[in-house]
Amino acid sequence: MTRLLALSQTSSPLGPHERQGGAISLLVAIGLVLLASLASFYSARSVLVDRLASQNQTQAVQARLAAEAALAWGRAEMQRQHASNRAPAVWGPGTSTAPCPSGFITARWQCVALQPPAHTALPEAVAQVLAVRDLIGSPHVALLLASASLKDGTSRAQVQAQVFVPTLAPAPHPPNPAAVVLNGCASVADPASTSGKTHTASRVCPGGLNSACTPSAWASVLGDTTPEQIRAWSEAQERNGLSALSQPARSVYWVDSPATWSQSVGSPEAPVLLVFSGQACSQRCPDMAAGVRVVGTVVLQTQCQDDKVRGWFAGHIVGQVVVESGLPELQSGSRIEASEQASAPYRMPWPEGMDTRQVQRVPGSWRDGGP
Repeated sequence: MTRLLALSQTSSPLGPHERQGGAISLLVAIGLVLLASLASFYSARSVLVDRLASQNQTQAVQARLAAEAALAWGRAEMQRQHASNRAPAVWGPGTSTAPCPSGFITARWQCVALQPPAHTALPEAVAQVLAVRDLIGSPHVALLLASASLKDGTSRAQVQAQVFVPTLAPAPHPPNPAAVVLNGCASVADPASTSGKTHTASRVCPGGLNSACTPSAWASVLGDTTPEQIRAWSEAQERNGLSALSQPARSVYWVDSPATWSQSVGSPEAPVLLVFSGQACSQRCPDMAAGVRVVGTVVLQTQCQDDKVRGWFAGHIVGQVVVESGLPELQSGSRIEASEQASAPYRMPWPEGMDTRQVQRVPGSWRDGGP
């Protein structure tokens, strides 16, 4: 009995300290397992995030490269069109006009959407180019806004740059200061009806048709800019909603109608260029109605035929009159005053040394992102 009692006492349960230590060990083991699981989870998550970031970066680079390729295509397309036509079709009637971005919302801004071809190296990208120009202040400068997005919608990029597009040529410098610029002979001006100096070109054009007519008066004022370019510029302003009453007001008018001109246009702050074409002057250049006042430059395309302006009534012109023939006489009451601002509508800024016959990027205009 004594021995059994002793054995019973030896095999008694663990004490409180031993049980507490076991529980702690179990908790530590569970905690280590949890920590290992969390570490594994976050490690896998980190790998996934890094993979997604790398994929997003790759997609962003693809969209960026597609946008830059579209921008380069837009510039090349401008050059291609200019090489075939000095009034590029991108600005002509029938082109795909598009809403202008914020900041380019008045009628002075012309926006045209261009659709570049799919890039063979980036077939999953869709690109677009928007050409924007100021029809009053700089019609020879195009802002190209290129954007590209991946077809799955995961990434999008925008780049932009300005290019000079020779839709016009630089005006002669210094400007011709004469109130009347002729391509032939002029009668003695009546001091009561005209003021300012009269400039007569060295070429003498007799009345009647002259097939060898050289528009020296035009060249002395407008330089190498062609009538076709001025006409395209005028039509673009009209299509865009510019008029004498718009804000800002229209600055270029090409007139084919032989009817008497009855609208006052231009102001000292915003002079105009008003051209009566060879079609308008086919029989006789249109008179200006009494009371009409034009501030700016008026051009008469008489094709070296004095009779087309014989007895012409000029109204009140503040600026300059350019006649592609002589000016035999003016009707009584005509008034022409010289103004230094006469060339402002067509005298555009061109950087010194630029080849004005080529499409060229404006230095420092490239930028990442939208307008």
